[in-house]
Amino acid sequence: MTATAHEKKAVRPLNVTGTIYAIYDDKGRVMGTGSREVCETLLYIINKSSLTSRSTDIVFMARRSNVRSAIAI
Repeated sequence: MTATAHEKKAVRPLNVTGTIYAIYDDKGRVMGTGSREVCETLLYIINKSSLTSRSTDIVFMARRSNVRSAIAI
């Protein structure tokens, strides 16, 4: 399932049974996966932070080499 270019971020089922969900960005790319509750919570945080962030409030975080996704695709 792909998203159109003008669609907003969304949470959609990734499998037929609806046990794994994915967060899609504005361009239809998968941003993350997990349970529906986790994806909806992350989408809320993403949307809230994008409304309150300013270009001067950029925080640089160290990259971690040991970070993995919870569910392999």
